[in-house]
Amino acid sequence: MRSTTSTTLARWIEIVLLVSLASGCGMLGDKPTPLPWIPTETPASSFAPQTAATATPVAAVPAETATLIPPSLTPTSAPVLSPTPRSTDTPAPADQAITLEVPAPGQDVGNPIRLRGRAKILPFEGTLVIRVIDSAGQVAAEIPIIADGTIGGPATFEATVTYGGVPGPGSVEILDISARDGSIVAKATAQVTLAGFPGGGYVEQPAPRANVTLPIRLLARVGTPGQDVNVTVAWDDGGQFAHVLTTLAGLDGRGLLVVPLDVVDPGFSHPATQDGTIQIHTIEGSPLAWQPVHILAPDDPGTMGTYVHWVIDETVVAQQIRIPRTLGIGRASLEALLWGPVPQNDKGYTTLIPGPEQILTYGGRSPEWGERPRLRNLTIKDGIAYADFSLELSAHAGGALLTSLIREQIETTLTQFSTVDEVVISINGVTGVLEP
Repeated sequence: MRSTTSTTLARWIEIVLLVSLASGCGMLGDKPTPLPWIPTETPASSFAPQTAATATPVAAVPAETATLIPPSLTPTSAPVLSPTPRSTDTPAPADQAITLEVPAPGQDVGNPIRLRGRAKILPFEGTLVIRVIDSAGQVAAEIPIIADGTIGGPATFEATVTYGGVPGPGSVEILDISARDGSIVAKATAQVTLAGFPGGGYVEQPAPRANVTLPIRLLARVGTPGQDVNVTVAWDDGGQFAHVLTTLAGLDGRGLLVVPLDVVDPGFSHPATQDGTIQIHTIEGSPLAWQPVHILAPDDPGTMGTYVHWVIDETVVAQQIRIPRTLGIGRASLEALLWGPVPQNDKGYTTLIPGPEQILTYGGRSPEWGERPRLRNLTIKDGIAYADFSLELSAHAGGALLTSLIREQIETTLTQFSTVDEVVISINGVTGVLEP
């Protein structure tokens, strides 16, 4: 038995040596052809036979200690690994906590407002968000700030924020917002009284952070009646225009501005859609009011075109304007008409619809009257548009020509739409008031 095994082993060694010699001489080409693995009888000793370098035989082991184990076709269960936390992961809400140290709850705060506090964990990319909520429940400011700290450790923050909206009881919030899904990881809130700028002035319309187009329809309560103020519309990229306007006497005793704001320079190039602000200052430069807005460019898909109708030399003419996209385009068109044309426009547009200056000085006004005309209701049924206006539309001098031109302004603004063939106008529910 030992002689047979030795002979077999010797023949295998001879074959391997011949193959190696042939490979070294290049007889088998650049890439040698692997030899098939030929199983042999397992020797009783621990000596294992040689195999070709590219073959994958099962290694021989001593018979008295092991047997051959074929490869398993059924994969074994992989170990369950817990993911290693990454620096981009947002901490779970239970891990984070924010403390707002300034302002203190119940504090009266001016404009801008100073904030200071700390967070248990530095948020993702160090970013926290400040929100100021005004007395009308509107978000009067929302800006990101960068906290100081190290990843995984505590952080501190400090910021100064200018806010818009309506002064009065409000709140300040500091939020850690998840970068993964936008949820609030942690929040701190302080109920405060927003004093606003000195004098308590504010922009009532447009609302803070609203989408607007030029002309921007501004209603602000600032300064004192008869005061000249500087009104600036500024884009975040640095573009701006400004007008000096004189306030009217508002019903609350403060100065009142009710005006559509637009550029009167025909060479003006409208900036791209972006955030901006409406800023009102005294002529000397003291702030009176400030409002953040989102200004849409004329080619923005969030806008749409419509026509409003003005008067030039006793003739009603159309002007195309852009407005934020809306399903209620008839109402939006009438409301733009009630604001009147841009002052000092280069086309000479005027309106005979009563404006705030006429309404506030009208002798026939009653205590329930407001400061400008409003659209109370608009319905369209069977091709007929029923437009009901507030009492302030009555503040005109009368006369057949004037009332017919007012009626024509309203009618042509509505009949531009294919769903409207006829217009019925009423004031506080009463029809026939604009008849000659």
